[in-house]
Amino acid sequence: MIKYINMKKNDLLKLRGRKLTEIEDILKNKRLEFIRAKTNLKAKREKNLKKAKLLSREISQMLTIIKEKKLIEKIK
Repeated sequence: MIKYINMKKNDLLKLRGRKLTEIEDILKNKRLEFIRAKTNLKAKREKNLKKAKLLSREISQMLTIIKEKKLIEKIK
């Protein structure tokens, strides 16, 4: 089982440097991973109980970055 670690500040800075389409692709994968974690948690197959919570936090951080990038594009 892979130990799950939440995103650090450096990871967020790297994400901010990526293109909008790349971030959306990563977001799509994170959402699928979140759904799998939730179902495994309900089926009591998941050992890391915080995994779904951390994934939802990462998803919200990515959505915030996407929204910021869209606002910056709109201003320019």
